[in-house]
Amino acid sequence: MGKEIIFKNVAEQSRFTLENQNGRTENFEDVDIEVYLEDMFDDPEQFVILTAPEPRQKVRYVQACVQDEGIEVELGIQEEGTRLLGKLCTEEECYRIFMDFYDNAFVPDLSEYRPVEF
Repeated sequence: MGKEIIFKNVAEQSRFTLENQNGRTENFEDVDIEVYLEDMFDDPEQFVILTAPEPRQKVRYVQACVQDEGIEVELGIQEEGTRLLGKLCTEEECYRIFMDFYDNAFVPDLSEYRPVEF
């Protein structure tokens, strides 16, 4: 059985950042998030991380990658430290989580998520 790890909190930043294997940018629009996610759905080696300038509903960032069972979406919950909570979801739900988070409309039901263990 793995152990839950608490990460150091991400420093506040002035803008959202969008990141994948190919790099990180602050210069993007919502359509770019969709493109990054589409690339990830097509390439299981890819990941996508969307980080807010400051926590929203305690969520500092959302990240996703493709697993054999589906798409793993993880939330960085920032409190004293940052804990990762994850769940498997469909491509459609993954899009919705990322876009709602970006539009400040994401209110996660944390009972759907479980601690990510390493």
